[in-house]
Amino acid sequence: MRGVVGEFRLDGGQVAAGHGLGAVEGVGWRSPDGALAVRSWGVPLPGEGLGWLQDPAAGVLLVADAALYEAERLRRALGAPADEVRAPLALLLHAWHRWGEGLLDRLDGDFALLVCDWRRRQVFAAIDPIGMRSLFYRFDPARGIAFGTTPEAVAECCGLDTRIPERRLLEPLFGAEQLAHREPEIAGVERLPAAHVLTATPGQLQVRRWWRPGQRDPGLAADDLEGWTEGVRWHLDEAVRKRLADGVQAGVQFSGGLDSAVVLALAQRHAPGRLQAFSLVDHGQADCPETRAIAATLAFLDTPAQVIDLADPQASPAQARTVTAQLPRFIYGRNGFLPLFERQAAKAGVQVMMNGLDGDLLFFYEDLLERQVRAGRGEALRNARLQDALSVAPWMEAEVRRLRVSSRLPWWLRERIRDVRAHLEVAPRLRVACLNPQAIARLKLRARMRDYLASLRRPRPPASGLPTESFMGLITQEGTARFQQRMRHAGIEMRCPLLDRALIEFAAWLPLEFRLREGHLKWIMRRAVAPLLPAEVVWRGDKVHLGSHFDRLMLQSVLDGMVRSFQRGSGPAVALWVDRARFLRLARRWQDGYLDGVWQLRVLVLLEHWLQHNAHKVAWEH
Repeated sequence: MRGVVGEFRLDGGQVAAGHGLGAVEGVGWRSPDGALAVRSWGVPLPGEGLGWLQDPAAGVLLVADAALYEAERLRRALGAPADEVRAPLALLLHAWHRWGEGLLDRLDGDFALLVCDWRRRQVFAAIDPIGMRSLFYRFDPARGIAFGTTPEAVAECCGLDTRIPERRLLEPLFGAEQLAHREPEIAGVERLPAAHVLTATPGQLQVRRWWRPGQRDPGLAADDLEGWTEGVRWHLDEAVRKRLADGVQAGVQFSGGLDSAVVLALAQRHAPGRLQAFSLVDHGQADCPETRAIAATLAFLDTPAQVIDLADPQASPAQARTVTAQLPRFIYGRNGFLPLFERQAAKAGVQVMMNGLDGDLLFFYEDLLERQVRAGRGEALRNARLQDALSVAPWMEAEVRRLRVSSRLPWWLRERIRDVRAHLEVAPRLRVACLNPQAIARLKLRARMRDYLASLRRPRPPASGLPTESFMGLITQEGTARFQQRMRHAGIEMRCPLLDRALIEFAAWLPLEFRLREGHLKWIMRRAVAPLLPAEVVWRGDKVHLGSHFDRLMLQSVLDGMVRSFQRGSGPAVALWVDRARFLRLARRWQDGYLDGVWQLRVLVLLEHWLQHNAHKVAWEH
């Protein structure tokens, strides 16, 4: 894993030679006055945009973690030397000198960048619109700012405890892992949010948002179906093309669903001969819809693939257990086949992994149904019935009927009802997590659950026809950051074509009726990509997830050990927190082959497995 960490003494003092930066092995640099120091670790790759570059004449240091797309276009706009297109850091420094903060409107890519002006005692930092790259910091008004690409590096630099507090460790058990994105688990370390900039001067820090989706209206008429279809197809193709233009060896995590199938199909067009698919299949399940869709797509595209077959797991579960035990955070291992795929991809020489994040929110965002009902669209109920008929787990008709009532209420009353429901939801969610009352009280988990539910409150939906901001939700940003950190641990870069800024800008303005039509979610996307994929894949509605089946295989031996430990009376590593009777009931469901037991216990069992190898990474409170 590679990264950068540094400190800037804005008070005019000097970074001590033996300070926390000395604990990070790697290459370092100090400004002439000693107020600024930076260090990188890991083995850099040729042309990589992760590192630092100083300009002594201007008194400026640029730190970046960036993948620049359309770098040649940026170079031409700058009039920079031709070789800078292969040197992202030099191109970024050139752009900063030319445009200052205005460079953000000209960058196309995934980036976290920070500029230190050691003569003016100023710091500027920015994160890309979706938070594909991360920047952590600690600001001390009396001293200055420490910064880095991982929270652990910043903590070490500042002499903080890098261990995970026990109470924060349990948040993923009740589905609140997104809190770790908003509030990093190491106290005193902050994350610069997606689409935000930071400016720091002696004694003063300001963080503000610099981008919102939907700033550029594409100017298409609401009834221009062909225009919207062509626009979606072009933007999808461009998003994939740009991410493969630098000639990387690429992989696609292909689940058999529409979103990853689209990425795979377009990637095969732009990178034939340097692309592999990575898929989870189950040939032991008669007529498994995912296996069928994966086979049809791979045959149609003639794409090489590495597959894990649930019917013939061989050593895969054992390998996955080993990989997940080595991850910095246990939650990175949820769906254990993904870290295994990334390890296999790294061994196969894959440099960049792509996936289908986050087509669901891009083309079917969370308040779509509410906006359709509020707009009085009569087809909402019909579409819901058709969609339920296509899907494995019907849900939409009931939701539309509920919205027909709730959407008529005043906004303040609807918010009050949501608050009451959230309050009533706290205790059941903690109980479902198998946590005992003693642990809940000791670690104040009810308060954390309330914090989490409050973080999910949405802004009032905009009027029909205006772009939504629901795409920028905490769940998407946290999930993206988790994927990126896990892939970085494997030495692979993640690129997400469906999180392309230009694509988001365009999709934000899509008319409501093109998002859900004829019972199909993401209807306009399906129509746009129909020529690229088999029809049974484009229009399928029987999506299922095989990850739980793999997790059952991967974690079965861990679960069995936990049960034996409870029966002996000693208890596993998680025993202090667990409702023993409930755990044993659900364990029996798991062992009897029922997936509901796996769904409810797998995060807890994954935590047990991780703690068996990483208990020293936790700051215990007992």
